[in-house]
Amino acid sequence: MLFGRRLKKRFIGILGLAVLGLVVHFLDSQRPRSSNLFDGVDERPSEPDYFAVNSQYRSYNRDGQLEHSIRADRLLHFPDSRQTRLEQPELSTYGVEGQALWNARSDKGVVEGDGNHFQLNQNVIVWKGTSRQPEDKTLTPVRLTTDLLNIDLEKEQAYTDKAVLLEAEQGDMQGKGLQANLKNSQIYLLEDVRGLYVQ
Repeated sequence: MLFGRRLKKRFIGILGLAVLGLVVHFLDSQRPRSSNLFDGVDERPSEPDYFAVNSQYRSYNRDGQLEHSIRADRLLHFPDSRQTRLEQPELSTYGVEGQALWNARSDKGVVEGDGNHFQLNQNVIVWKGTSRQPEDKTLTPVRLTTDLLNIDLEKEQAYTDKAVLLEAEQGDMQGKGLQANLKNSQIYLLEDVRGLYVQ
């Protein structure tokens, strides 16, 4: 009888531990698991497959006339994203006589895979004419400044949704957003346009 009571207590104790174990296991399986946001992402950051210092690139049309040129202090190409990052880039487009029509300069830039789509970032200056000094207003009849500018060389268009300051001999205009046709020099400011004209 004594042996039976001890066995019964042990059996109840073991059964209680087993039930407790099952409850703990059930509660643990219901606990939300932390998810890794970087699952499936390559642990290695993308590395450039080539770079160039003080590089210059020129593009010519079928008749051998210079269409545009790109110069950069530093160029890094990333094969994974098919992007080329530029430091201190300067872009120029040329007319049929070989004269510079439009020039653009910025602190940073990105070129998309096909080489016709640019994004200029930080301290973007665009100016018309052959002067290499856009800061001198007497040498640049039209000058535009913004923080970001997208340029499509294939369509000869430029656009941004950032604030823009347009300075010209006739006066200054500022607004938000811009669309420009680089071929016929038409520039449209899109929103909040204000101007000061010289008479």
